[in-house]
Amino acid sequence: MPPTLSSSLLLRTQNMTTVIDHIVLFKVKSDASNEQIKNLIDGVQSLRAIPGVLSITIGSTFVEAWMPDRRQGYTHALCCRLESKNALQIYQDHPLHDKVKKDFVFPILAEPPIAVDYESVVVLGSGGK
Repeated sequence: MPPTLSSSLLLRTQNMTTVIDHIVLFKVKSDASNEQIKNLIDGVQSLRAIPGVLSITIGSTFVEAWMPDRRQGYTHALCCRLESKNALQIYQDHPLHDKVKKDFVFPILAEPPIAVDYESVVVLGSGGK
């Protein structure tokens, strides 16, 4: 059930809020240069300028000796936190998003990325007031 105005106000008074998380997994080509990967990271980080983006992160996936390798070939992950479902649509349709995909993402991918979106409740700690 989607939150109502009254439930949204209640969430805020309890240091909680709802957000949209947009997660993308990439398989970057093994022959992609360091410069291409830097351009991918810089391009993705520039997407923070799109209205409604609360935060955006991108990084290389990793595995430690004590962990099973769960990456399934995915080399990089992106997490974009947005204000709302409407903000997700604005993000998806924004010319900067299209430019970053066209210029920096798609040219170095070994295969199409996988993406998921979900709505979550964020419980803020005392530093998040």
